[in-house]
Amino acid sequence: MNTLKTGSILALSVIASACSWVDLNPAAEDVLILKPSQAKQCEQMRRTTSQVMDKIWFVGRNEEKMGEELATLARNTAAESGGNAIMAVSKIAEGKQTFAILNCPHLR
Repeated sequence: MNTLKTGSILALSVIASACSWVDLNPAAEDVLILKPSQAKQCEQMRRTTSQVMDKIWFVGRNEEKMGEELATLARNTAAESGGNAIMAVSKIAEGKQTFAILNCPHLR
């Protein structure tokens, strides 16, 4: 029975780690995710740090899925701040990532 419980908890954790709980706000749909080479003509307005859970029940989450959620949170913040693009300025560490919120007039 204990093995069954442990297996069930592990299976639920793996399934949950693949799910996304972050929704893109409609206002952020036009906020682009840029690479540094694409942001040369942009003005950095500010920085924001997004954070999501990096583990569920002691099971590490998929880094790609975390990256999508972190970028979605940053896009939402950029839309609220009047930016039209974001660019990651750090790697993901413990569920956190820092982004530059950009104003790119040539992309409007």
